[in-house]
Amino acid sequence: MNHQFLGIVGGLLVLRGVVLYLLRNNLARAGVDGWAWLPENAKFKTYERQLVWSKIAATVVAAAGLVFLALFMLRS
Repeated sequence: MNHQFLGIVGGLLVLRGVVLYLLRNNLARAGVDGWAWLPENAKFKTYERQLVWSKIAATVVAAAGLVFLALFMLRS
């Protein structure tokens, strides 16, 4: 892979991680109505659980982006 490709992919993954966090955070703030298809006893319906998972999902995507950016910086 060339260096510019690593930088572009890394930047896009970091950006997607931030967007994913903001999207899931907004869905969590919407409350139970946004997750009506889940069973009533699902722990994910609570705001706290949704907030935790939004942070985890965004961190995984953004960390992958940071790895690509680190490879870009090391190879340039």
